[in-house]
Amino acid sequence: MTKVYKGLMILGLLMIGFGVYFIAVAMASKSWDQVEGTIINTRIPATLSNTGSATQRHLVYRIEITYAYDVDGKTYENSRFSLGTGNTVEGGFNEKSEARKWLKTFDYSSGKKVTVFVKSGEPETTVISSGINIGTIMPILLGLLFFFLGFLLHKFIPPVVKPE
Repeated sequence: MTKVYKGLMILGLLMIGFGVYFIAVAMASKSWDQVEGTIINTRIPATLSNTGSATQRHLVYRIEITYAYDVDGKTYENSRFSLGTGNTVEGGFNEKSEARKWLKTFDYSSGKKVTVFVKSGEPETTVISSGINIGTIMPILLGLLFFFLGFLLHKFIPPVVKPE
């Protein structure tokens, strides 16, 4: 087996291991301490997509929500929405109107009260959407892809042997 095939398989296994850990943390977030928070700000910034060539890139609109909450008499601010998406609500919207529609559906307007899930003993570690989502299972899916790609390459494409 060549180093490339082994490397793909090892990378895949590492990603699968991280993915299992990430899912366990996401599942645990459902039982984190819950406090009341308040939405401070909601933004819909536009960024260029990072897929395809430079000529295929387009604007993607992401929703960022900043909220404040109190733990043990101290006020904190955070913008982490969930463990799988980080500071953005979803992977992005192609139209700003789609993002605005999502915001109206779920009503994360300024001043709105929300439940904040706070990791015990780590008041800076929070989410307002707990549990598993597509972002939390992505490391496992990518890990499986890399592992099986390395395996299949090893199985069906023989390594090139250089003549002496």
